[in-house]
Amino acid sequence: MSPEGLAGAPPADVGAAQPPQPPPQPADRNRGERDRGERDRVSGDPEDKANAKANAKDRANANDKGDERADDRDDAAAQRARAEWEEKQRREGERFREAMQNPVAADGATGGSRAVSRSRSEGRARFTVRGNSSVFDRTSFGHAHFGNVYLGAGDAGSAVLGEVPEDELVRLSRSYCAPDGYQELKEVLRERRVLVVVAPPGTGRRTTALCLLEELTRDVRQQARKKPADDTREEADAPGEDADLAPGQVTRLDGSSLDHILRDPVTVAARVAPGGGFVLRLPDTPGDWTAPSEAHLGALAAALARRDAYAVLVASPSTPAGALLTGRHALRCPAAPAAELLSWHLLRRLAAVEAEAGPDALDKGERILRHPLLRQALGIALDDLRPAETDALAALVVRHLRGALTRDRLLDRCGEVARAQVRSWFAGGREAAATEEATHALLRQAAFRVALAVLDGEAFSSVADAADLLARELLTARTPGKEPGRPVFAEDWDGLLAAARAEFGTTEDESLAGVPLPVRTVRYQGDAFAGAVLAEVWQSHHAARAPVVRWLRALADDPRPQVWVRAALVAGELCTADPGYGFVELVAPLASARSTRRRYAAATALDQAARREPYRTAVRAVVEEWAHADEAGLRWTAALTLGHGRVEPDTRTAVELLGRLGARDEGRHLQVASYALARLAAGSRAAEALTLLGEWAAEAAGDRRDLALLTGVRLCTAVGDDYWEPESPDADGGDGEPADPEARTDPAGAARTSRRPGRVGAAPSAGRAAPAVRLPGLWRTVPGRPAVPRADVAAVDAELGRLRDWPLVLAIAVTVPAAAGPLAGLLWRVFDSHLSGERALDGLSSWLRAAEQDAAPTTAAAATAAAAATAVVADGTDAADAADGELLRALVWFLPLLVRAERDWQRFGWVLEAMAADPGEPMDERFVGHVLDAVGAGLRGRGEGQQ
Repeated sequence: MSPEGLAGAPPADVGAAQPPQPPPQPADRNRGERDRGERDRVSGDPEDKANAKANAKDRANANDKGDERADDRDDAAAQRARAEWEEKQRREGERFREAMQNPVAADGATGGSRAVSRSRSEGRARFTVRGNSSVFDRTSFGHAHFGNVYLGAGDAGSAVLGEVPEDELVRLSRSYCAPDGYQELKEVLRERRVLVVVAPPGTGRRTTALCLLEELTRDVRQQARKKPADDTREEADAPGEDADLAPGQVTRLDGSSLDHILRDPVTVAARVAPGGGFVLRLPDTPGDWTAPSEAHLGALAAALARRDAYAVLVASPSTPAGALLTGRHALRCPAAPAAELLSWHLLRRLAAVEAEAGPDALDKGERILRHPLLRQALGIALDDLRPAETDALAALVVRHLRGALTRDRLLDRCGEVARAQVRSWFAGGREAAATEEATHALLRQAAFRVALAVLDGEAFSSVADAADLLARELLTARTPGKEPGRPVFAEDWDGLLAAARAEFGTTEDESLAGVPLPVRTVRYQGDAFAGAVLAEVWQSHHAARAPVVRWLRALADDPRPQVWVRAALVAGELCTADPGYGFVELVAPLASARSTRRRYAAATALDQAARREPYRTAVRAVVEEWAHADEAGLRWTAALTLGHGRVEPDTRTAVELLGRLGARDEGRHLQVASYALARLAAGSRAAEALTLLGEWAAEAAGDRRDLALLTGVRLCTAVGDDYWEPESPDADGGDGEPADPEARTDPAGAARTSRRPGRVGAAPSAGRAAPAVRLPGLWRTVPGRPAVPRADVAAVDAELGRLRDWPLVLAIAVTVPAAAGPLAGLLWRVFDSHLSGERALDGLSSWLRAAEQDAAPTTAAAATAAAAATAVVADGTDAADAADGELLRALVWFLPLLVRAERDWQRFGWVLEAMAADPGEPMDERFVGHVLDAVGAGLRGRGEGQQ
């Protein structure tokens, strides 16, 4: 039979020749012969005639029963068909409801998409791992300068056994500026003879110790200089005393002297000059040494009192000596006034080169120090700089003013300040610790610094948990086969934070049901430390890579968005530092995992890596390959990566690909594809994306129609920051450039050209059509319909950021005027569909509730809003902050666009009546009447305009 016959022939025309009837079947011919024979028999015999009538009656009854059975079969078939249709509708509804869920919600995540979006936005700009941090010279920060008190001699080197030169003490006395708390330190030392000053290395603690001793021994030294030399030697010739030390002499003791203090403090005190003193620096890292106890310090103080001498011990808070703060001999060393010290160094260095720098060099130098570009490159607040860092920064600025250092080199060298500090943190791990306890302490400190680099600014509990998990990985890597323990009731967080240059803070966390709750946070004292720590660990300590990779993959399973999103962002940055290793070990295993949260983390990492070229091109190629891969997890990850909007700059290409991904395998990826499309539509691409979705929603059936309806429901029920994130590179430093407009100029005033290699998602040049994309598999040539122009990214970011708490639909319609029409067309289909209408009405109710809360519920306010709402808003709202009634005006402007038929008006009126009659939270009747009047006025105005 021909294909046309299989398909069915068209009906014949009236009057046309009919085709010949098919010949009767054999069964029909036999029945005709029996009927003719029976008629012959009936015509010849009355009895046969009666029998024939009975047989005919029986056959008629049989035919009636056959017809009844046929009707029953037809009814059963109809019931089966209806049941199948109802089952199909039920399955479509279930699939639609499942696909409307958040892609991460089914995996146990807390906080929803809003928490995820905010974590991404807040964390995207914190990590920049570039270059090899081991190439920078450390010596520029290691040399001591005694012309200023805070550069105290030798904080960066080992202690020297011997006396402190008198000229050095004189310089200290002339230049020292006492910080807050200095007088308390002096009184405690004068009274108790022994003082332990506790502070992190590099804070000027040894210089403070020398200043204390210089001031307390000054009178003795002055008197000793007036006496003849013979008299001085006779006073020092007592047994056990050092005859070479003059009275009042200040000395430094080597670290090995600690053992002598623990064994025989009296002998150590006997070697101190009468009326003098010594300073001893205790080790800065845990190891094979014992901190002195209160008993040791008391015995030493008693022995020193007999010689009218003093002792100052310098300790780090992250060592066992930090526990001495609970005793009577230890105090925290006050921080140096960094801003004042920086000005002093700048003035001193400019005075030495005044002829080269010029008469106004000081004013220029201070302007450079205040410039946002330099402060961003430095990454540390000026008030948080250490003494050696202030001198180094002043030296760099002076060299720039002299012309010996270019602008770019100045900015690069400023970054070395944080990198030098980080290198010193991890340099201690190269030395083999003498005890297992010391090894554990060093690795736990390193783990805390790395965990803080990943979760900088997040909840302290999250950082502590992550640090403990990383410490276990590091200890397992160091001693395989041995289960590591953890200290209990032994944490000294204050000391650890001081050693890590970190501090506590307080912020609000919305991960629990979206309610802002106060939480204690911890952060570095400078934005530069997080990236510097990650760079140091990743590039200079290759043996630590495997434990760190396993740790980051484990963090991707954490249900808290603040943890797994940050881990994903760091994974993306590490991929840019070493693409081959990072992609294979970090991103690929996450992308192919069964957990949706892990795949979400992989997509976040790819988006972070695509912030700048050439990594964006590489990520685009990966997404292209994964989009038509056989493995479902890779396709899922590719869809979500496209939704972030950074990989594919052409909106139509991205939307079409997401449509094909969503329709593949009987709609297996409808959920993630609709989520990605909602993200694309919540920004500057809204007009083009919503136009395509409206075309899909108009289709009679199919997965693309369902995908468009799902996306519409997501937009309808969301708040602004559920899906919106800043798109502009300047919003998050996407290409390493500062977000501050002032940062576009040179610190000294010269104009600066941008070094950005390309803008993220830049629209095609004016006058040039969007390029057609031809790729195998799912990628096909996009139709040639002219694309809707993309809105200005910076303007959209600013406005959507201002309206982030609005219903997302109204925020998009107001911010991107070209998207209002396509958005209304899509939502009209969404409201009219049996699949999405119920959920869409819930979204409409949320709009009305938000507008009611935004508007003042008084008659005067309602009248004012009604007068303003009758005018059609052409370009959204004013640029000023959102005022009372602004959301209401946007609502009554947008609602008439959704009314196209009588049933639409009835649906809208029914929703308002139901909300007004709600016994739990009845809507204000004046508000209901005002909305109805305003929408009616808008409909009348639209009708007149169309006429």
